[in-house]
Amino acid sequence: MLIGQNDLTNLEGRIKAEAFRLGFNLCGFTTPESPAGFINYENWLSMKQHAGMIYLESPRHRLMRQHPNQLMSDVKTIISLGWPYVLNVKDNDQSSAKALIAGYAADIDYHLLLPEKLDQLTNFIQCELNQNIRAQGFTDSAPILEREIASRAGLGWIGKNSCLINPLAGSAFLLAELFINLPLSPDQPFTHDRCGSCHRCVDACPTSCILPDRTIDSSRCISYLTIENKGVIPAKHRSTLGHWFFGCDICQVVCPWNKNNLSSIISPANNWTIIDTLNILSVTASEFSTKFEQTALSRSKLKGLQRNALTWLGNNGKPEHIEAINKFLLQSADAVLLETANWSVKQINKKKNQE
Repeated sequence: MLIGQNDLTNLEGRIKAEAFRLGFNLCGFTTPESPAGFINYENWLSMKQHAGMIYLESPRHRLMRQHPNQLMSDVKTIISLGWPYVLNVKDNDQSSAKALIAGYAADIDYHLLLPEKLDQLTNFIQCELNQNIRAQGFTDSAPILEREIASRAGLGWIGKNSCLINPLAGSAFLLAELFINLPLSPDQPFTHDRCGSCHRCVDACPTSCILPDRTIDSSRCISYLTIENKGVIPAKHRSTLGHWFFGCDICQVVCPWNKNNLSSIISPANNWTIIDTLNILSVTASEFSTKFEQTALSRSKLKGLQRNALTWLGNNGKPEHIEAINKFLLQSADAVLLETANWSVKQINKKKNQE
């Protein structure tokens, strides 16, 4: 690709301005060389901290994480971007009768939203240069060590809770990448660790899944247990889920770097009522697809949502909800759901007998 230097003058600034106009809150540039932290990923795998996500062990996933140019052979620049969302702070209210959904999972699924935004950014760059470029966009859709790449692009540091943290934006943002075959000036990497001696996230995690090396033991993480986990939620972890129904925001809500980004205004999609939670037990596959196909809740399938609902009811349900659970027991033939439903009934009766 032959592009004159004059065409590149201030192009980085114009790309960032357009990214912000499109709704991204962070944007930085870096080169596509192998991430230095790939060894941390290998160690995490060797310790079996990826739980049931066996696909992460595959040669393809390893190769592409180690060599980003395997995703696009002629990539010259990786544009790293942040997309903001609102954290769910409702868990601070222990009297809440809400089933809590993590902030990033509410409303439209970002897997559907962000690719369109990346296409728009690509079109902008092509219009600025008045010629086509090769580009590929990714948003949690390819094997990329995106937090390290984002840190290398100057977006922030990897915190003790394993989230990427920006000193102004906190950590409540999703990451996306745009690979382009255009050599842009890279931003300075973010090299400062600003967690210091703080350990609020570690202390607040109800399942103690945050490890000393800033990785997560997925087998104990509420987000993994309620979303990526396709099987049973281990009985030993069910009570620790508390009010959480889908995902978890606890380690981010307590982080001091998010103190200026917390809002009491939460979308209704973040907090299901007891009626919402009970209703999911009687939803058909067709109804589920129609209602949730555009949302992140579809990722766990109907079975996953019903499992989560039964777990939530075991932690928060009342005796009057047992009838709905027993009705579900008569209709379901799935071993995971039947076991969880029976546990839920026992938990509700146990609490009743203790009162």
